[in-house]
Amino acid sequence: MNKQVICEIDGQYFGLDSLCVRSIENGVATMCLNGTPDFVEGIIKFRGEWVPIVRLRTLFGIDSSEEPKLSQLIYLRLHKGTMAFRVDKVVEIDSLEEGEFQRIPIIVNSGKSAYVSGACSHHGRIIVVVDHNRLLSRDEMDAVTNGIKAVYEAEEAEKRRKEEEEAKRRAEEEKRKAEEEAGKDKAGNPAGDTDDKASAAEETNKETKEKT
Repeated sequence: MNKQVICEIDGQYFGLDSLCVRSIENGVATMCLNGTPDFVEGIIKFRGEWVPIVRLRTLFGIDSSEEPKLSQLIYLRLHKGTMAFRVDKVVEIDSLEEGEFQRIPIIVNSGKSAYVSGACSHHGRIIVVVDHNRLLSRDEMDAVTNGIKAVYEAEEAEKRRKEEEEAKRRAEEEKRKAEEEAGKDKAGNPAGDTDDKASAAEETNKETKEKT
């Protein structure tokens, strides 16, 4: 069996496949995600992409009244992208012996056991091994995916709006500079106006003399 990231949630221990772990960090959601299940606390920017945060305590139906102030996020690579799972803390990363592992139908507090691969006793702890790709149902995953898609679309629309405003500002600035330059050329050539007036007067005098 692959090494497991063993995490703790309210005194219960869960194992997640370490090969799928991208990072373990602290962090909080920076934006809420509408239309998603209550265990999705929001999204966070992770290496340039929006990633949903799933609160495993809520998903597993564990009482949140004693949730620690400092918790950790485990960023996991799923079939449909990356997702962050909030746990109380990461205890260790260790291998579970195949002989210790039992594929048994364990019912977690929420009554939802589809994501449980099995359990084993490890260093005096009962470790529930979780299949993270099965933590969310298809409908739940679709709701999260659609919510993030809407965020990207809103960001793209805002980006286009800013680009249009910048293009308009530059066009107005170029027009203003062109008008200023035209004004300078006109103000800086008074001699040309005088010469034109003198030529006109001379022409008039010439015509008057010819008539007389």
